[in-house]
Amino acid sequence: MDVVLNITAPIFFLILLGFLGTRFQFLPKEALPAMSRFVLYFALPSVMVTKISSLDLRAVVDLSYMLVYALGGVIAFALTIAVTRIFLKESWVVSTVSGMGAMMPNSSFIGFPILLQYLDNAPAQAFAMSLVVENILFLPIALILIESVYHHEPGVGKKVFANVAKRIVTNPIILSVFAGVLLSLLGIHLPSFVDGSLSLLAMAAAPCALIVIGGALVGVTVQGSKVRTALVASMKLLVFPLVVFACLQLFPQMPNELRIAVLLFAAMPMFSIYPIICGEYGQRSFCASTLMVTTVLSFVSISALLYLLNL
Repeated sequence: MDVVLNITAPIFFLILLGFLGTRFQFLPKEALPAMSRFVLYFALPSVMVTKISSLDLRAVVDLSYMLVYALGGVIAFALTIAVTRIFLKESWVVSTVSGMGAMMPNSSFIGFPILLQYLDNAPAQAFAMSLVVENILFLPIALILIESVYHHEPGVGKKVFANVAKRIVTNPIILSVFAGVLLSLLGIHLPSFVDGSLSLLAMAAAPCALIVIGGALVGVTVQGSKVRTALVASMKLLVFPLVVFACLQLFPQMPNELRIAVLLFAAMPMFSIYPIICGEYGQRSFCASTLMVTTVLSFVSISALLYLLNL
């Protein structure tokens, strides 16, 4: 158990540090968006370029990994919508917003830092493949469905699809993945001073991201349906990884590092912009409180998962 706590405790200590620093105004809350943009536009892209450019291109894509991850997310999404709609008697919009929370993991700000802590040679391609599934499958499915039931207007699906496509092609992490793949394909090695600079930026990705997560929790209180919050949290932290574990039994040939990575990414709490995206549909308070509850509970669930992986 000490080994597990040595992995998870530093991660959640940094989240706590970000919370306390922001709560007592050592770190102004107004600085958090800038720190978040630093992670998204500089630190994480540096990780992707340096890691993926040094890989054999054939090792970057594992279709079985992407299929397992996609099935886990989509099943958790569908189950959450069904339970919210049928048993909690909520609207389609509320049900779909709940489903998005169960499907979209925080792979960038929590998942990848934990993977780096757990594996000495963390597979960057696992992070890259997870991002591709999340941005090309999970996010479009959720947004198109929410918009279609929210507006009830013809042509909304095409408009949302265009907006999601724009979001994907301008996402700095996705672009850095393709840049790393291109460098690997062409056999181009970065100059040592560039590689050194990117490596320094990459080292800042995990701690800065975790500080931002903690700071963002300041001022958030539990609001909305407690039952629905519990449902979304349990679907995200338990059902999603359990479905992934079941699907992994169909692919015994998958490398062990990738099996661990896909389980860890599936077990993460929901992405940090959940309240921002769903605030447009009148669900900001519920999403913010659910994000807080799920992030706090994930310390226990992730620690339990790492303990089981160490058996």
